[in-house]
This record gives sequence, C-alpha cells and structure tokens, in this order.
Amino acid sequence: MKTRVITAIVAIAIFIVVIYVLPPFAAVAAFCALCAIAAYELLGATGALKGHPLLWVSCAFAFFVPLFTCYGGEGAILAGVYAYACISFLWAIFDYKRLGFSQVAEGFLGAFVIPFLLSSIIRIMISCDLGRQYILMPFLAAWCSDSAAYITGRCCGKHKLAPHVSPKKTIEGAIGGLAGGALGMVLFGLAMHHFYNAAPNYWLLALAGGVGAAAGQCGDLAMSLIKRNCGIKDYGKLFPGHGGVLDRFDSVLFTAPLFEILLAFTGIL
Repeated sequence: MKTRVITAIVAIAIFIVVIYVLPPFAAVAAFCALCAIAAYELLGATGALKGHPLLWVSCAFAFFVPLFTCYGGEGAILAGVYAYACISFLWAIFDYKRLGFSQVAEGFLGAFVIPFLLSSIIRIMISCDLGRQYILMPFLAAWCSDSAAYITGRCCGKHKLAPHVSPKKTIEGAIGGLAGGALGMVLFGLAMHHFYNAAPNYWLLALAGGVGAAAGQCGDLAMSLIKRNCGIKDYGKLFPGHGGVLDRFDSVLFTAPLFEILLAFTGIL
C-alpha cells in the first residue's frame, strides 16, 4: 500500500510538471514514450510478438502515433497505417512459421489502436486555449468512478459484474461508479465556472460523467480480459505497486476518446 501511494504521488507530480509547466511538445514527447511502452507491454507481456522483431517495429510505430495524430494530419496517419500493413503482412508471408494472422492483428492493435486512443489526451490538450484544463475531464471521470465504485462495492456489493474477468467487481459498485463520474464532472464544471468564467451545461456534464465512467469501466474490464486470456497479472512494472502503462491507464484509454468526441460535438462547456 505504501508503495502504491508513493508511486501515485510521484506520478501526479510528474504529470503536473509535464502538462502545466513544460511546453506542449514535452507532453507530446512523453505520450510518445508511453505509447511505445504500452505497445511493448501488450505485445511482449502477453506473448503476442514476444521474441519476434515485429515487436520492436510495432513499438516504433506506436511511438510516432501521437505525432501523426496531433501534427501530421490524415495523410501521416494513412501513411503510417499503410506502411505497417505492408511490413507486417509481407513479414508474415515469408516468416509464416512464426508469424500468423492473429499476431499481425494483435500487432496492429498495439501499434495503432491503443496508441491512437491514448493520444486523445494530447489531442484534447492542443485543441484550444483551455485544453490543458480540459484534459482533466477524462482523468476525473475515471478516478472519481474508480473511487466511488470501490467504496460502493465494499459497502453493499453483492452481485458480481463479470466474475470471469474481474472477480471483485460488483454491479452495485459499477452503479456507484457511474454516480461518482457524474459528480466529478459537475464539480469540474463548477471549478471551470469559478476560475475561467465558463458557462457549463451541468446536466450535460453529469451525463457525460456517467457515460465517461461507464467507458472507463469498459476499458478496465477490456484490459483485464486480455490479461485473463493470457494468464498474466500485470502488463509491466513501470509504476511500482500499480503495474504498467496499460494497468494504470486502462480506464482513461476508453474515457479520453469519449471526451474528445464530446468536446468536439457538444456544448458541455
């Protein structure tokens, strides 16, 4: 427990410095590194491409996804996807004994899909002048949901949510998590109104918080499903007491893209 708390404090301090003190490109560079590590965790720890050179190729492509999506435009994204598809399938054709379709598909998941979802945090940050404030939304929705789900589950959790994936999660805890996410977004709206004179739609914020909490729970269960299927406990050891990037960012992985969509197409703020 002590290790988890110390790691959380250090991680939050680094997050504040990278996002709010250093120039935006430093945050992009940090997320490039996180995406590469996430790809390594997914494809290495699960055994999908463990020991195969395509693992390192996938990590290299994952590293550049934040740059592609933030600064390169659609052309850069298309070029990256096309190049990876050509490389991975040609490799599978001539190395068919070690590399099959399932490994190619999993490689694409690690090289592009997960980094693209994680990069939503950076795309929110550079989207407008208040982007550095807006990126707190997916984190708050996920963290408030996790805390409320834990407390509710401990107090009155009786019905298992998905015991084959995560035995400790309950339906009651999940419902409490939705309420926690909604409350977290309302409090965020109040803070934005007080400090930045924003005019939030609190009903929409509460709804977004609840939906964001549901997305976070989905991300948590999705990453747990992969771990269960592959027989591993954690994806990595980057965050002592917490696991790897995918263990720590599993909820935000699904919540951040949702808020990117909501900020782009609704008037919640």
